[in-house]
Amino acid sequence: MSFQSSEQWRPPQEPPPSPYAGSEATRLMCAGVYLDPEFRRRVIGELVEHDERTVPPSLGFDLITVLAHALRARTLELWTGAVLAALWIAFGYSEFRPAFDDPSSGGSWGPYGGQGYGSYPHSSATDQLFGSSSPSVTPYVLNFAFLYALVTLISWFAKPAEVREYALYAPATPGGTRATARRSGGWRTAFAVICQLLYWWVAVLGLFGPDPKGVVFPLMLAATVGGHRLLVAQLVRRELSRDTFGSRPPRPLPDRPYYRRLRQAIAAEQYSQLIVYDPADPFLGAGFPYRPWSFALELKRRKTGPVVTDTGDLTARAVLDLIVPRLAALRQAAAETSLDRLRELEIEHLVFLPYGPTRADVPRGSAEINRHIAEAVDEGGERRRHFLRARVGAWDEQVVLSVLLRVHTQGQLLVLEVVPHVLGPVWRDYELLADAMAQRGVRLRRRRPAVSAFTAAPAALRILLHPGGRASGTTEDDAVLGSARPMVSLRELAASRTVSIFQELDVHRYLKTIQERIIDGVREALHNQGYETGRFEQTVVQVMEGGIHIGSMSGGAVATNGGTAEDHSRRTGVTVTGQGNVGPASWQASVDVK
Repeated sequence: MSFQSSEQWRPPQEPPPSPYAGSEATRLMCAGVYLDPEFRRRVIGELVEHDERTVPPSLGFDLITVLAHALRARTLELWTGAVLAALWIAFGYSEFRPAFDDPSSGGSWGPYGGQGYGSYPHSSATDQLFGSSSPSVTPYVLNFAFLYALVTLISWFAKPAEVREYALYAPATPGGTRATARRSGGWRTAFAVICQLLYWWVAVLGLFGPDPKGVVFPLMLAATVGGHRLLVAQLVRRELSRDTFGSRPPRPLPDRPYYRRLRQAIAAEQYSQLIVYDPADPFLGAGFPYRPWSFALELKRRKTGPVVTDTGDLTARAVLDLIVPRLAALRQAAAETSLDRLRELEIEHLVFLPYGPTRADVPRGSAEINRHIAEAVDEGGERRRHFLRARVGAWDEQVVLSVLLRVHTQGQLLVLEVVPHVLGPVWRDYELLADAMAQRGVRLRRRRPAVSAFTAAPAALRILLHPGGRASGTTEDDAVLGSARPMVSLRELAASRTVSIFQELDVHRYLKTIQERIIDGVREALHNQGYETGRFEQTVVQVMEGGIHIGSMSGGAVATNGGTAEDHSRRTGVTVTGQGNVGPASWQASVDVK
């Protein structure tokens, strides 16, 4: 698939390197593409096979670096699959050729019968099984190539479907998947083990006879699989360890015209202030909603105290102009007095635009983005929306809090929408496996490569035949083919379902601190414009203490007065332990300021 050209959008030829290319989140996602075949296929599928789609925001990681490692991991798998395919062809040819040349010779099994198959007595097992066709059929069936292929298929199908993908990376099978495999083993696994033992028993007997190929070729397959694992472990240890990843330059994409254009497109989109969204999931890439809230205030002039005249109507821009300096002061104070992550607080104006027909139709120039932001701040439109985003990347960008604020004024009505989102840490198994490989590599003796080759070889051959993995396109994907809408956040795919208590406490503290600055700015804006602030403060107290929350419009129940009725995590299934008021609610408080 190729990109469509556009005169309006011409990204720079050499985008600047990402400031998050060395973050911990990037490192673990890069490790994940080597250790998790399904995740690697999703990365390549979304970014290469569906290059018509806009990428969602990349919060705290570099998508280009992840893609570069995914492409190299796929190349390594393709080479391994090609070597295994060549070994299989040579194995089969060496075993079946004697039978084709002289079917009565008995192939590999002639020496054990003393005579050809044609002289076997009719009471033999082969004659009973194949009848009169025994002399011509037996040489093709009873040889090491056929038996090894048969045992391989039995071993392959004895594994649960969810763990077959990881056969080439046996040390990297996910923890939950391993537990599922153990529970679902039973008689299939036992039968496969018995077949493997029987094969090796017969093959070892042949080792002392005239046909040692029954042992030599399987060991060559095992050596290929073991070499692949050692190579991956070496790459992870050399390039993706904690000590070396941040100091190494990011791995580039292949130097070909297609990938240069792809790099330019991703670089222009992943950190852009202009976000193309799908109305069904507008905050894709930000994680899951965390206690969002909103309310509307009817503005009334203050009747006591200093009276402000000729100030005009309150605008969203005026409110935001008082909030932004407070957030910036919070960042400066944290940088001067502590090591708190708030010292790295990022504040950005964003404009959300609905997706268009093609990816290249979205203007990405700085002038166009600034124009969109300036027009959308006080527009209050339905499709084009302005948000102020305050983002904290905690735990080296592993836990990301994004507080999105929208202020809308119309006449004497002020609407305040605060939509915090939390992006959980990268899947813990990626971290454990990457660190283990970086420390000690792959222990082949524990992994039994000669046995695991029974299932690793089919996995690699399958990758060779289908380098993109199984067909990842669904009916929904086919329906939106050619559309620029973002569909999948790869960071959310790699996110863990839980956070630790320390991480949860940090998120709660950051959120409370940012919300206090937002409320202070709105209060000052109301006061400066001569409006009453009493009911605003009462409503804020009610909201901040857990009385009223709203959620994403994806489903759920009202959460009021400290209770929730239903889990809200439709998209990611992410849960945060210990949260009482996290469920979504379709609720908006409307109060009159007297």
